[in-house]
Amino acid sequence: MEPSVNLCMGCMNELGEDGVCHHCSYTDDIPHLQSYLAPRTLLDNRYIVGKMLSYNGEGASYICYDTVGKCKCTAREYMPDTLCERKKETDDLVVNPDCLAKYKTFMSEFADVNRTLSRMTNLDHVVKAKDIFSENNTTYVILEYVEGVSLKKFLQSNKGYLSWEQVKKLFKPLFTTLSMIHNAGIIHRGISPENIIVTTDCELKLTGFSVSSVRTADTGLAPEFYSGYTAPEQYDSHEWQGTWTDVYAIAAVIYRILTGAIPLDAYSRMRNDRLPDAAQVNPRIPAQISNVLSRAMRVRGEDRIQTVTELVSELFDAKQPTHIEHPKGSTQTIPIQHIPRQARAKQEPVQPAKKENKAAAIIGWIVLGLVLIGAMFLLYQLFSGPSDNDSSTSSKHVVVDDEDYSEEEDDYASDKNRATAATTASINETGAIMPNVVGLEYATVQKQLGDQFTMRVKYYYNENEPGGIIKEQSIEPDTYFDPNEKPELELLVCGGSPYVQIPDFNGMTKKDYLELLDTLNIKYKVVDVNSYKVGAGYIDSTSVAVGNTINVEKGEVLTVNVSKAFVTKKTETTTEATTEATKATEETKSQTQATQTQAPDTQAPEPEVPDNPEQPADGGDQGVLEPT
Repeated sequence: MEPSVNLCMGCMNELGEDGVCHHCSYTDDIPHLQSYLAPRTLLDNRYIVGKMLSYNGEGASYICYDTVGKCKCTAREYMPDTLCERKKETDDLVVNPDCLAKYKTFMSEFADVNRTLSRMTNLDHVVKAKDIFSENNTTYVILEYVEGVSLKKFLQSNKGYLSWEQVKKLFKPLFTTLSMIHNAGIIHRGISPENIIVTTDCELKLTGFSVSSVRTADTGLAPEFYSGYTAPEQYDSHEWQGTWTDVYAIAAVIYRILTGAIPLDAYSRMRNDRLPDAAQVNPRIPAQISNVLSRAMRVRGEDRIQTVTELVSELFDAKQPTHIEHPKGSTQTIPIQHIPRQARAKQEPVQPAKKENKAAAIIGWIVLGLVLIGAMFLLYQLFSGPSDNDSSTSSKHVVVDDEDYSEEEDDYASDKNRATAATTASINETGAIMPNVVGLEYATVQKQLGDQFTMRVKYYYNENEPGGIIKEQSIEPDTYFDPNEKPELELLVCGGSPYVQIPDFNGMTKKDYLELLDTLNIKYKVVDVNSYKVGAGYIDSTSVAVGNTINVEKGEVLTVNVSKAFVTKKTETTTEATTEATKATEETKSQTQATQTQAPDTQAPEPEVPDNPEQPADGGDQGVLEPT
């Protein structure tokens, strides 16, 4: 029996005795994208391919099983879908003749990067390449399978952020590994929480290496950018890239971990840089760490920290601030400044102090005189008795005092507000001052401020602007609001291009796929159908094919066909045939009953043809009566 028969193609664990996987929800009736390898495909007479895990403009990754090593692994297939396509009859790739040179160049870089990584066997914090071979007119890389979760999911399950002490322990080994990779001439260009795996031993491993062109704009490959982590120079193919590109990305990852907020997208920062310092978002972050991250994430590459070694030196060897803040109310020792005699001799004479003393004495006498005059006035008021004019004057005086007091309070409150606004101009605070959210991602703002406002979102579409970025807000920044009343906040958000690609629904349940459509602002209607493709609750098909586009600006509606029951074509055919036979039988019986009812008593009855030819008709063996 083939090994693939007893393996689940979704997780490569053994199937149960009932032929069902008890580790995941994968079933063999889940369809796969025809452009990619089908489950149970055998590569190099050794590796059994399972379901596809991910794909980008460079190629696709599949879970697979090594029949020789008897272990799980990951297969990476070089398949740039803009340059080639797969034959329907075989697994071979057919290259577009006009793109042959690009195809070969990128494939050579793909193989070189992975060969270099496979030779660096001393790197424990990188997903290692185990095997490289050519087949189907392309190149495959077999990577080790790492048990764990992505850093993105890890943060979601750990309150969204970590402390600096935790980050130091986690990232020190990864920094060393990244520095060694740079020394070997490899730039990752895709460092993000999605490409960092947290293993079951709570260690970090870097994965997701790709050719440089797939993470650079306008290169002929479909670009793969990570919003908030991709460096500014990657959005322009004419800009230089280098170690400082990965410095930006790794600093952005640390920014995300420490603050709990995704950094502002670099594409937006190039036009209007409104990224707050990390310490402004989370005051618990040390000031020197916040300053280093700001320098590592500068928009211009030449102004940025250039190497990982320099970044590590400034992060971990940063000098402590010389200013020491003492807690309020505690006893403090004030150091006395000793001035040398020569320096004291050079100081100016202390004669102006006498003048200051004389001036203070004059002011004191004036104040004393005013106090005496005020006392005499009060005595006069006390013994002279009240009058109308005095009452009027007295009431006016009271009003003036209130106004003066109110103005002082307003000035104090205004100063306090300005001071508070300077430290709360971020979306992570929960005070009663409206932060400036223009230029930030709507998803982040909604997550962190959604419980304080009733949000109303209006989308506009522009293919030249990144999607999901807030353009306008109805409540002005630095103004008061009451979170308990949940005031209405209207946001104008860019939806990106009005033409949105229909996402793949392979293996997705109704709930997951509809949530995905909501994030893409695609309107939809759901239709329940009997399906011979997928089980109940999974997506059977859509009115617009996967990969095609729909105009969300015009409000085009996508029909989503959801399986309510899994049936086979044979069952449907048998059911239809049974239904037709039942209808035919009922019609025959009705005609027979009608014939018997209409026959006259004086006319000899004609013989009936029995329903069952084995049973004789009425009259036994009598023949047909001849007319007399």
